[in-house]
Amino acid sequence: MEIKHSIFRRGKKGADDAGSYKNRWTLRFTFSDEHGNTRRKTYQFATRNDALDARPRLEGKLSKTQGQSVVGDKMTFSDLAAYAKRTFYRPAEIAEGRKVAGIRSTKPVYTAMDTLEEYFGKKRLASITRNDLNGFKTWRLKQGDRRGKAGELKPSERKRVSLSTVNRTLAIFKHLIKFAYAEGWISRDITLGSKAIDPDAEKARTRTLTESEETLLLASCEGMRAVTYLRRGKPVTAAINVNNPHLKAAILLGLDAGLRRNEVLTLEWQNVDFDRNFIHVQSLHTKTQRGRNVPLRDRLKAELLALPNFGEKGRIFPFNDFKRSWATALRLAGIEGLTFHDLRRTFVTRLSVKGVPLAVAGKLAGHSTLATTQKHYVSTDDLAIIDEVRERLDTPTRAVDTDGEFVN
Repeated sequence: MEIKHSIFRRGKKGADDAGSYKNRWTLRFTFSDEHGNTRRKTYQFATRNDALDARPRLEGKLSKTQGQSVVGDKMTFSDLAAYAKRTFYRPAEIAEGRKVAGIRSTKPVYTAMDTLEEYFGKKRLASITRNDLNGFKTWRLKQGDRRGKAGELKPSERKRVSLSTVNRTLAIFKHLIKFAYAEGWISRDITLGSKAIDPDAEKARTRTLTESEETLLLASCEGMRAVTYLRRGKPVTAAINVNNPHLKAAILLGLDAGLRRNEVLTLEWQNVDFDRNFIHVQSLHTKTQRGRNVPLRDRLKAELLALPNFGEKGRIFPFNDFKRSWATALRLAGIEGLTFHDLRRTFVTRLSVKGVPLAVAGKLAGHSTLATTQKHYVSTDDLAIIDEVRERLDTPTRAVDTDGEFVN
C-alpha cells in the first residue's frame, strides 16, 4: 500500500491576525483503501521535529493494518461489542442440523460483554493497554457476585466471584481484541503475554457422586415426603406421595450416559434405540457440534420405558429446565456441593476405573480433545474410587515362567 505524507502548519507568516502561524504542526497521511477510495489521516504536534519523529511509527502502523487502524482509532470498546453482537455473536443459524453462523447460547456471552462494557465501554481500542486488563481483573474481583438480588448489595457484602468466572469474561475480551487485530483496527494484540488471564490459577472441579449419595439422590425422586405449610396462620405438616420420574430419568442420563444438561433436555424419543440399547446424541444439540452414540444401561432403559409419555413423539422431557426439582432433590438427599454437570464427571471417572480407555471415555462424553478429559473429568476425590484402585494394586500379578506358562 502506497502511503504519502506531508507535514505543515496552517497560517501565513506576517499575516495581520494575531493567531497566525501559531497553529500546531499537522502530519497528514494520504492512501487508498481496499476499495480504491482516497483516505486521509492527520495527527497534530507541537513542533515540526515531533511530527518528523512520529512519522515512521505512525506510517508503519497504517501500513501494517492496511489503513484499517483509521477505523480503530475512532472505535470504542462499546462500538466493537455492538459490532460483535451483530455479526459473530448473534443467535445461531442452523442449516442441515449444524450451526453455520452465530452462537448457540448468547446469554452468558452477552452478560460477560455487559460487564466488559461497564469497565472498558468508552475507551478507544487503540488506547487500551495490558495494564487496563490487570485493572479490570482487580475491579471484577472486588465487584463480587452481582447476579439477581445480590446485585443490589454493596460490593463488600456480596459473595466472592471465582477466578474461573473472571477468566471466562476475559476470554471474551481476548476474542474481541484478536478479532479487531485481525481486521487491522488495532496495530497490536495487547492480550499477548498478558498475565491477567491465568487459567493455571483456576482449581479444576473434581466433585463426583459417591455410591451412597447416588442411592439417596435417586430415592429423593420418589416416595413419601413431609411438607409443612401455613393454614390460617398455623403451621401444618402433611405427608404426600411424591413421584418425579422425569427427574430420575434426567439424573440417570447424566450419570449413566454422560449427557450434558442441554443434551438431556433436547433428547427425543427417536434418538433412543431400545432394541440395540444405545442413545444417539444429535450434533445439533452438542457443545462440539459432533454427534455421538452412548450405551443405554438397563436401569436407564427401564426408567425411560416407565415414563408416562413413553411412545409419544418429540422430546422426552416436557419442560425446558429442572433447576428447582434438582435443588429440591439435593436438599432432600442431604447432598451439598453437587452440580448436574458433576454427574458427567462421575460417568467418565467410573468408566476409567472400570478399565475403559480414557480416549474412549472422552469420546462417549463428547469431548473434542483427550486433554479435556484428563484435566476436568477424571477425579480421585471419590473414596470409593480410591478403594477400587487400592484393590487392583493389591491383587497379585501373575508372572510368566521361562516355558511361557503362568505362575503365581
